Amino acid sequence: RGGSVINFTMYATDTSNNVKQNSTKITVADTLGSIFIGINNTSPKINEVINVSGNATDIDADFSLGYISYNVSGNPQRNFSFGISGTKGNFSQAITINLTRGNAINFTVFYNDTAGTVVQNSTLITLIDNIANVTISVNNTAPKINEVVNVSSNSIDYDNLSFCKII
Repeated sequence: RGGSVINFTMYATDTSNNVKQNSTKITVADTLGSIFIGINNTSPKINEVINVSGNATDIDADFSLGYISYNVSGNPQRNFSFGISGTKGNFSQAITINLTRGNAINFTVFYNDTAGTVVQNSTLITLIDNIANVTISVNNTAPKINEVVNVSSNSIDYDNLSFCKII
């Protein structure tokens, strides 16, 4: 197991029964297995919820903590921590996206094990354009010749784009 100490000792005895020994200690290096980050939606839009998960295997030591971190340029970093144990670590966090198109979000999963090893894996995603909501209403759905038809429209675009066109 990583962090274990092995002591090698060699003894030599000559024909006069003189004994000589020499010892050497080595520490086994901590070896982390695989670490994965999962994101259920890599093209999110504003107000969508995505699930970020971490999954890792450590063959030498037990896990102690797991973290999910994400940040966006100009915004403070958000962190979620999870107490985990054993040689397999799994955790997840649902995150609501409250950014507009074009923003990039960096998601990182960190693992700490009891041997003091910290590893991470990251994924960068970019938010896509949100489709606007458009409603149209008319005051007369069966007009006669020379009657006036009033048309009104209402649109909501979560990306704050400015547009209006009635054809």
